[in-house]
Amino acid sequence: MIKYIFLSIFSLLLPDSYNMQLLGYLPFDQQTSDITGFYQDGREFAVVGLQNTTAFVDVTDPANSFEVGRIDGGTSIWRDLKYWDRHVYIGTEADDGIKIVSVDDLDNPILVNTITDVDNSHNIHVDEDGYFYIVGADEHEIWIYDLSIPSNPTLVGTWDEEYIHDLDVKNNLAYAMGIYTSTAYIIDLSDKTNPQTLVSWQYPGMAHDAAVTEDGNYLVTADEMQGGNLKLWDIRDYSNINLLDEFTVDPTHSVHNVYIKDGLVYTSYYADGTRVYDISSLTFNEIGYYDTSEIDGLYVGNWGTYVYLPSNNIISSDIETGLYILQFGGVTIQHDNILDQPYNSNLINFSVNAESTTGEIVSVSMFYSFNNNSDWNEVPMDYIDGDYTTDLQIPNDGTVVSYYFYALNNQDQESYYPSGAENSPVVFVVGDLPIIYSQDFDSQVNGWTVTGDAVGGIWELAEPNGTFYGNVPVAPDNDVTLLGELCYVTGNNAPTNSPSNDDVDGGETILKSDLIDLSSEDKVMLTYYRWYTNNLGDNPSTDIWRVDVSNNGGGTWVSLENTNISNNSWDKRMFFLDDYVALTSDMRLRFIAEDTFYDGEFGSGGSIVEAAIDDILIQSISSNNIMPGDINFDSIVDILDIVMTINFALGITTPTSLQFYSADVNSDNIIDILDIVNVINIILD
Repeated sequence: MIKYIFLSIFSLLLPDSYNMQLLGYLPFDQQTSDITGFYQDGREFAVVGLQNTTAFVDVTDPANSFEVGRIDGGTSIWRDLKYWDRHVYIGTEADDGIKIVSVDDLDNPILVNTITDVDNSHNIHVDEDGYFYIVGADEHEIWIYDLSIPSNPTLVGTWDEEYIHDLDVKNNLAYAMGIYTSTAYIIDLSDKTNPQTLVSWQYPGMAHDAAVTEDGNYLVTADEMQGGNLKLWDIRDYSNINLLDEFTVDPTHSVHNVYIKDGLVYTSYYADGTRVYDISSLTFNEIGYYDTSEIDGLYVGNWGTYVYLPSNNIISSDIETGLYILQFGGVTIQHDNILDQPYNSNLINFSVNAESTTGEIVSVSMFYSFNNNSDWNEVPMDYIDGDYTTDLQIPNDGTVVSYYFYALNNQDQESYYPSGAENSPVVFVVGDLPIIYSQDFDSQVNGWTVTGDAVGGIWELAEPNGTFYGNVPVAPDNDVTLLGELCYVTGNNAPTNSPSNDDVDGGETILKSDLIDLSSEDKVMLTYYRWYTNNLGDNPSTDIWRVDVSNNGGGTWVSLENTNISNNSWDKRMFFLDDYVALTSDMRLRFIAEDTFYDGEFGSGGSIVEAAIDDILIQSISSNNIMPGDINFDSIVDILDIVMTINFALGITTPTSLQFYSADVNSDNIIDILDIVNVINIILD
């Protein structure tokens, strides 16, 4: 059977993307911060900042990336990293100074020195001439070091006009961003012992990061704030600097960092992922993106991106989910997912837009299966009016349809949608499935229990009282059920703008269902709506949400969900339970929200955790709605079906997708003499 894993951690398999492909992915046991990369001795590496350590990852083969080592440090959600001449430099807002790590042995990174002139820092930078810059530190606003001896940098100069958040350096010019006054600086570094400001200008926003074009004529800045966007400046004449264009993906989100390579602008855009812009027209023209996060929030998702590996692969760090290895270009498939719908005899149309940035598309196919069947059927798609399309006939009322797409170009580049193909297809229901178990918590609730050792935010049955962290929702303010009021929530007594007053604190709160009898079923589909928030507070994304199923009354449990990824909204989840456990009369579900204890940060001092559950449904799925050999769907296999199969095999007539499904009795994706024999045998039997 097909095992579909519908976990938040696998949200990366269902990306919102355009002209960018996922080549590889690696999760971590902590949230990430910034990222850098380097090429050395024929291998490519990503270096990723985590909460109390730095991970060194071999990404030479993106599909098989692996860690080679870690360098531990103090706890901080900020880490910045840079590489120069077989050494990696690690800055952080923890009091670690600047750690210097030798990667001369690529499989064994070693801490060899620490710059102790600063206790902590916000960002660091290395220019093309081997000078190292520290910003966001104490005493001086910019520290400048000579890396002629990479393991033992020499301080050569400082600059002290304003707190600098980040900077870019090229051709002895620093483009520095004063975030607190939203001021951009251009600083002459030709004499690094005595840096001199050439020009500065203030603009509305929060000047966070900058990148200059290769010719030095244009500057791209990024504002880190709600509605923070990209700005393109003409800096050819320092006495007449002009804003040329602005670009915002989502006015409720923020851009983070910005990079320029080969005339293209790359951004790590927090909740909107890694994005690419062509500025050759002196405007922002978005030409690619890969959204690494399903989470909707301000400072969530893609923290940093590195675009300078010789393979042209792009590496990005997502705060909640880990390391992404991406490729710009190739084949892109875009599709609006089909939703649940009533049953009728009409064909369902499937349409995709498939594009190739290099070469031409040569084929697009849809693969589908019914009712969680392990046999997949391929249907070539026709190119009509700019899209690739095909129609599918649904055999019966109450059919679960799973599908995915495949596209290939003439350079043998390929793409799947969703990218997990048959391991994470799109699933929808046509018509009505028999309901075996239903719980909306508005009618009688029997047998549900609450246990655990949490001291706050305990599961309770209530009408939700919504809370907010700023303008970000933390707990729901309504249930899911149409005309309903009640659901299970974790704590429900916090004031609207004080979510930490009754969130989950100090342990686990566990909600267990009553016993559910599924002993007479072969295949069932479980759906429920859940709300889970863990991405706010002092230690965001450090706690785990778990959903388990038991078939022996709770004696043992099998995991359905185990994730630290938040979704600050109601989210529908779906599982085929028979893929996980044998179905019995003693089935039980449990939902666990936790708050991990941190010394000195107990309760509201840690992450803010809220959860809710509503509208649990278990429905029966027919093992097969199509009778093999019944080509005309009259519920009888007879001579008419033989004639139709012969006509298909000879190419006299072309079967519909559903007729093909029924006529291909041996499921080898070909209708031939073997299928004719099989249909005859069905009649004779």
